[in-house]
Amino acid sequence: MENFSLSDVHFVGNEVLDSQHALILRCMANVSEYLFSGIKGQDLLELVDKLDAYCKLHFMDEEKMMEKMNLIGIERHKSQHAMFIMRLMKAIGRIEELSCKNNIEELNFLKEWFLEHIVTFDKEYTECRFRLNETPLNLAIETKPSEFL
Repeated sequence: MENFSLSDVHFVGNEVLDSQHALILRCMANVSEYLFSGIKGQDLLELVDKLDAYCKLHFMDEEKMMEKMNLIGIERHKSQHAMFIMRLMKAIGRIEELSCKNNIEELNFLKEWFLEHIVTFDKEYTECRFRLNETPLNLAIETKPSEFL
């Protein structure tokens, strides 16, 4: 079974966003458990819908924070979020028709994309904060991790 956890390299220095990243990966892990068990149906669809909602809320929070920081390259970052959501929506739409193996491969692709995105794109706002010599990135973010549950 795949590893769905964050390593030190994935932390961005914002408690809320780091918690959201971890929660999204936990949700992916739950979906993975269902897929490995061969379980389909309403429970799986509800889990996948939660994953979709968590990702959209997280990206919205992250984009608000980047806008407050006037982050250079924000449009490129937003386009990455949009591509992920489109890929996720495509996967959700096909989850019942695809074999478990194909669904697992798609979920692993999304997981790897998400982790790579954190390291490649999300670290940009961490680096921006350090260049600006700002305090920690705990800027006002409206969606707290507990609201995801």
